[in-house]
Amino acid sequence: MFRLALLFFATAALAEDWPQFMFNAAHSGNAAQIDLDVEKLGLQGAVAMTDGIYTSPVVAGGKVYVVDGSGCAACFDAATLKEVWRFQSKGGKQNVNNVSSPAIAGKHLHFGTAAGLYYVLDRETGAVVKEIDCGEPIFSTPVVAKDRVYVATLGAQVLALTFEGEQQWKWDFVKEVVGFDGDRWSGESWAAFCEKRMLTTLKPDAKPTSSDGRVNWKDTLRVLA
Repeated sequence: MFRLALLFFATAALAEDWPQFMFNAAHSGNAAQIDLDVEKLGLQGAVAMTDGIYTSPVVAGGKVYVVDGSGCAACFDAATLKEVWRFQSKGGKQNVNNVSSPAIAGKHLHFGTAAGLYYVLDRETGAVVKEIDCGEPIFSTPVVAKDRVYVATLGAQVLALTFEGEQQWKWDFVKEVVGFDGDRWSGESWAAFCEKRMLTTLKPDAKPTSSDGRVNWKDTLRVLA
């Protein structure tokens, strides 16, 4: 059994919101306006989750929200530690070692999973408001700024969403900057792309060498064969 240990001091501290990873959109951890009496800090209790916890909890409106390693999200009352709701995200065996900390965006909770699914939940009930299949793992933590939520995938795609999860735009670094439109998870596709780009930039009458962009493991395999 895995547990989330909760640190609080006096009940007055429970009113303080901590809506996203390291407090603000810059993820700076700079919360100078919050005055803590460190002498009263202490362990108030622990609540059970389904897996190890590699994310940071967020706090809003007297509730604590957390996502564990298996993509299980839960909401607890900050004063009583009573569970309000629990939601298990999809993904099966691929949904492991989740490190995308949740973020509060208005009435919603946002988080991504290692299985490539991005969730927007109603933070009062835990009901799914939006489920977005990004097609690749999400290790980053959402950023909430003004009326938008921004998230990046492992494959370098960036999405801008409304608080309700409606996509406003999508930017793909691999396609738009690198110029690669193949399977970004295939080494073979990348090798062909790099070789083609190398040949198009090769000077007239020059012969390709390993320093011109050929992949070393391809050369090694040919020698072994």
